[in-house]
Amino acid sequence: MNDMTAEKLQETFQISREAWRRIATGADMIEPMDPQYNSGVTKWSGAGFARWLAAHHPDLAHHTPHLLRPAGPVTPRYHGGLYAAREPGGFRHEHFAGQWSTGYGRLAIAYPGEGTFGPEAALDHLPDATTVIVVQHAWNLYGLPELEAVDRQRPGLVYEPRWSEVAAHIGGPIPWWPSALRRREHLLGWSPSREPEAVEIVTWPSWEPLYDMALREAKGTPVRVACFSIGHEIRSQAVEFADFDIAHMNGSDEPEMPSGYRARQAAERACMKIPAFPIRDDPGEPEVGPAKVIREGVAQMWQRTDDLTVECLIRVSMWTTRYRPFGEPFAVIPNDTTAAGREWVRRAQRTEPTAAHWAWGTDRDDVTGTFVDPVTGSPVVTERGRYMRQPFDEVSYHSYAPHHLPAGSVIREVILDDPVWVRTHDGTLYPFPTMGESGVSFGYSGTGPRTLARLIGRLLDDGSAHSLAEDEDGDDESNLLRFLQMKHLSGTRLPRRLLEEIRAKGPDGLSLLDRLRYTRPRGD
Repeated sequence: MNDMTAEKLQETFQISREAWRRIATGADMIEPMDPQYNSGVTKWSGAGFARWLAAHHPDLAHHTPHLLRPAGPVTPRYHGGLYAAREPGGFRHEHFAGQWSTGYGRLAIAYPGEGTFGPEAALDHLPDATTVIVVQHAWNLYGLPELEAVDRQRPGLVYEPRWSEVAAHIGGPIPWWPSALRRREHLLGWSPSREPEAVEIVTWPSWEPLYDMALREAKGTPVRVACFSIGHEIRSQAVEFADFDIAHMNGSDEPEMPSGYRARQAAERACMKIPAFPIRDDPGEPEVGPAKVIREGVAQMWQRTDDLTVECLIRVSMWTTRYRPFGEPFAVIPNDTTAAGREWVRRAQRTEPTAAHWAWGTDRDDVTGTFVDPVTGSPVVTERGRYMRQPFDEVSYHSYAPHHLPAGSVIREVILDDPVWVRTHDGTLYPFPTMGESGVSFGYSGTGPRTLARLIGRLLDDGSAHSLAEDEDGDDESNLLRFLQMKHLSGTRLPRRLLEEIRAKGPDGLSLLDRLRYTRPRGD
């Protein structure tokens, strides 16, 4: 069929030239994309036919996508690149876009930062480009990053060129940076003639503010140790990932694959060059300290008020909750809570804001008040109109649960609510202690009731027991679990006597009165 002319194809298959043109341009061979991902854009499934048509029928090649046509003679020319940061009200995707000359116009190859986007989204942002490629974070059939392209003349048709096809059109290998090596200064200064060079690692969240703060502190102080330690964790993991990506690109990872596949894979990888490798010298590594000192440093940072501390705490919270002085966050809406929630709200005391308040994870402009829980010492912030299901002027209170109750505590009751509460023998109310687990809850079969059952068992044995860490084993409190998986009304109070009875006998061993009161179905 390769030697057939368009006329012969038409005669043989009784298909008009217009039909061939429609096939070549993807008009009849498309797969709708997920409308949540890119409404109105189609992703084409006819690339293989278009390659064949462009190669064997030059008179129809101009109907096919640019990068699927034979490249022809090319004089390599790189025009430099542009770096776009996130801009409020503008193009919201951070990326670097290098630009090359091709036989049909300028080609822009965009390398996203942490997020990703489709090439059609960048057309307006790159007005000089005839074709835009976005190098995605996903892998293609040959173990290389997937390429998605769009031509300006067909902005609704996204197709996937091969690395070898793009390399042919720009006249040389295509640069590819692991996302952790896409540092702005290096990207803007890069050119095809430069040799690979060491680049300071790029991380999300960024490590730089933590090191800036550490260097302002005296050696050996908890804050300095905490900032260097957490920053080193972030850096070292990013270096490890970059090394893995580079090793993955430099050799075949599928030794059992057929030789033909491996040859094609090698040929595609030969069309790629890696312009950078990570700097390995880490000035923070020698000052990494133990977890106890790191937690103390973070706790001290919570009490400060400067903007750099706030910035650092935001990055720490993005990275890990291991060193946070308190447990899981929770919220209380006074007009939509139980008596226990209103009791907790009433005791909150207004205070001047600290870094802990501003690092809550919300915009400062949204915070209407800063408080402290005088019992736990946890910061509390209020916001107005945070939840769409509530009135616009509804105030909500946000804080953190403790890791454990005070020494010598004996629990009197547990109150099933959102959040779950616990009251001690002296009448003091506490948010139920949590650590890094995925919260505590009730009324269904899942992780929340299981964690709550295990923690209640601990507190019955020792009221000041520390909450479970995320990866920590605990006793299997199957009787408590069965009870907590049942439906209960918000605000249900479970006295210690009842909890001990359920723990020992299970829900079926309760007295008739307790069964009627606590275990009858209550609906959804």
